[in-house]
Amino acid sequence: MNDNLIQKLCKYIYTNFRVRYKSNRDFALDCNVDEKTIRLIQQEKYNMSIKVLKQICDSQDKKLSDVLLEIGE
Repeated sequence: MNDNLIQKLCKYIYTNFRVRYKSNRDFALDCNVDEKTIRLIQQEKYNMSIKVLKQICDSQDKKLSDVLLEIGE
């Protein structure tokens, strides 16, 4: 993935999903991912797999295709 797409995905996840939670830990638990993953997303440095992206989208009741459309990819 190119760096611009990684940044767009990370920013989208953090600004649209993470803000609903009290802490990174709560968000990570709900998404069934490691808390370190959420911190890397926050820093816009995480080249996530499709599996992790799908887990996050599923936990937020959001279709992966909708996320990609919303970020313009």
